[in-house]
Amino acid sequence: MQAKSKKLIFITILLTGCIITGLISNNDKEKPLAGSSLLQSAQGAVASKAAQAKTVRVQVSGAVLEPGIYDVPASCRVEEAIAAAGGLTENADSERVNLVRKVRDGMQIRVPVQKTTRKSSKQGTKPHTTAGYGASTTKKSGSTRAGTEKNNSAVQRVRINSASASELQQLPGIGPALAQRIVETRKGGRFTSAEDLLRVPGIGKAKLAKLRNYVEVD
Repeated sequence: MQAKSKKLIFITILLTGCIITGLISNNDKEKPLAGSSLLQSAQGAVASKAAQAKTVRVQVSGAVLEPGIYDVPASCRVEEAIAAAGGLTENADSERVNLVRKVRDGMQIRVPVQKTTRKSSKQGTKPHTTAGYGASTTKKSGSTRAGTEKNNSAVQRVRINSASASELQQLPGIGPALAQRIVETRKGGRFTSAEDLLRVPGIGKAKLAKLRNYVEVD
């Protein structure tokens, strides 16, 4: 009986050792897998940040407030590059520009002027006849002043704290994207003066000077 008891105890100890050894072996195999997963996640995060930080250089010219060369995110579109250049002028023909096109390095973005503006400009350069020059000039000058005063009095100001995005697009140089930015910015705090528009991304001092006579703080 004692011999059988000793044999059972020995077998039990042997089986217990085998089980413990197997568990340790499995844990050792799983650790490298976990470490490999963490490494891959870290590498993916670094690659994502590098992609976000990449920029391209583009030239923005034509009917924009601040033409020049700008470094913009590689993932941005033409609309954002134009905003970096101060936005569109009031005589810009935005319908002839693909605003949602993705930019690429070395790209030139040229915003054309409206055709009606070009035609008016050409008509204004016609030479005057010598005869009656003084009288003709005086008459036209007075007419121009009267027309300017009439236009200034007829300007409808836009209330920047309550106007919708479509109403804001009536302002000179304000397109759909910039109008939406104005709406989003005022959600963080109402505009107390025209100068508060400088809080809106894409509106600089040059654009503010163009907007000042057209906006009203309500």
